[in-house]
Amino acid sequence: MKNFIITVVFIVTTSISFAQSDPETAGPLTDMEIVRKVAFLDIERKSYENVVISFKSVTPDYLISDKYRVKVKVLDENGKSIYKKTFRNVFLYVFSDGQVQVGQPTGKKRVLTK
Repeated sequence: MKNFIITVVFIVTTSISFAQSDPETAGPLTDMEIVRKVAFLDIERKSYENVVISFKSVTPDYLISDKYRVKVKVLDENGKSIYKKTFRNVFLYVFSDGQVQVGQPTGKKRVLTK
């Protein structure tokens, strides 16, 4: 019985450790939109409550633009746009712990963390 418990604990801990994403190995999302409801948000030293934030990654079409982009849009509870910004030459990353990052592959820019 003791060996069975040790085996179950070992299987659970190894599966959890492999399920977590590492920023060095996580790949960027392309042509994807992430929408989150946020209770409290601070943008450029201004606070907002009960907002919806969306991240939309855009793949270049090589006709008009040749750079990857991420569009960030924040709406208040009435649907009014509070903040809109397009980041150029960056990627959208979403990790298994719920963390969302917008940045270059080296991780220099960070927009939203858990």
